[in-house]
Amino acid sequence: MSAQDLLAKLAEPFPPKYISWRPGASKDNKCMALAYGDLRAYQERLDALCGLDWSVEYTPWGDDRIIARVTINGVTRSSTGESDARDKEGGMGGSVTEAMAFKRACAMFGLGRFLYELPSVWVDYDPQSRRISAAGMKDLEERYARWYVKKIAAIAVDD
Repeated sequence: MSAQDLLAKLAEPFPPKYISWRPGASKDNKCMALAYGDLRAYQERLDALCGLDWSVEYTPWGDDRIIARVTINGVTRSSTGESDARDKEGGMGGSVTEAMAFKRACAMFGLGRFLYELPSVWVDYDPQSRRISAAGMKDLEERYARWYVKKIAAIAVDD
């Protein structure tokens, strides 16, 4: 596979089962929904397209930050991740920081960049639990599934 073909395949959107949502800005019972891809989606895409010819290396950078260096077919690209107070309080600071750095480094190869193409959507929000409501999640999952089908169809036409 040519480098150009590999980059195109890496950049394809993830299936709906790999997309999750978290609340962003909120006002009353509505919030901006922010999409993110499951870490396993990135790893499985790399495994499927690159086999054993990819790797990641992590280097601490300060107390709460990390640098991830992802190498694919001998080309290395890097990015950083950092934890916030909520991640640390929940005992997930290290895991969140590592995943963030990894995903950001993968984005340098196109993986996950499609998430920035998704339209901004305000959905139902439960301010007590600080979570997107069940109705809001259903709406998001249906919207993403429709978007995904259209996007994959457009990619197939281009091939």
